Amino acid sequence: MKSIIGTISAIALISVWAVATPCASFAGEGREKKTNTVSAEDSVAAVEIVSFTGQSTANRIDLACKVKSNCCYNIIVERSRNGKRFNPIGVFSDNKILAEYTLSDESPLRNTNFYRLKIIDSRGNISYSKLMVVQLYDTETLSMVSVTPNTLLNNLHINVQLKNRAVIVMKITDEKGREIFKKKKTGDEGFNSFELEGTGNMKPGNYSLEVLVNSSDLLSMPLIKS
Repeated sequence: MKSIIGTISAIALISVWAVATPCASFAGEGREKKTNTVSAEDSVAAVEIVSFTGQSTANRIDLACKVKSNCCYNIIVERSRNGKRFNPIGVFSDNKILAEYTLSDESPLRNTNFYRLKIIDSRGNISYSKLMVVQLYDTETLSMVSVTPNTLLNNLHINVQLKNRAVIVMKITDEKGREIFKKKKTGDEGFNSFELEGTGNMKPGNYSLEVLVNSSDLLSMPLIKS
């Protein structure tokens, strides 16, 4: 019998996460790694979220973000229980060409956590990343499933954290219920990452994603391909 404790009613978008903002200067804070600073003389600036991932560790969710930019920026990490109303849980600020940040959500919400990045320039212009959905489980086999677009290839990216070796079936259907994509993999104990190759080339429209672990634990969520 399937345990459908991972059914999600909010919508995740499959898209590249990139915004264009005017350049400015901010004071840097947050836990960051490297590299070269950029000049504030650039008149046209871009901030690109290269990657945004989450992993369950003990009773927390460890978030990691890599940012590519030619300007200064503020990034606020926000969390929601329903994908609609968000609250800030951390801030990153810098002007590095390439920077990596980590943040531990020490008090994640039970079951479903929606995360997004709020990007702010010094003039007050605001843009948002696409949603990352992290679904927590407490079953014999499964600890976590997270879903996010791959920011470089535009494919859907699935992370599954297992307590034991398990069979994972990932399936996408269109709004008429027709199967568009299916991938079956065996996951090992620990963190497993899967790229759904070709999903970035799907036609725009409404879809449904299912991630089924050992024919028992099911995550189901609607998707929009824009």
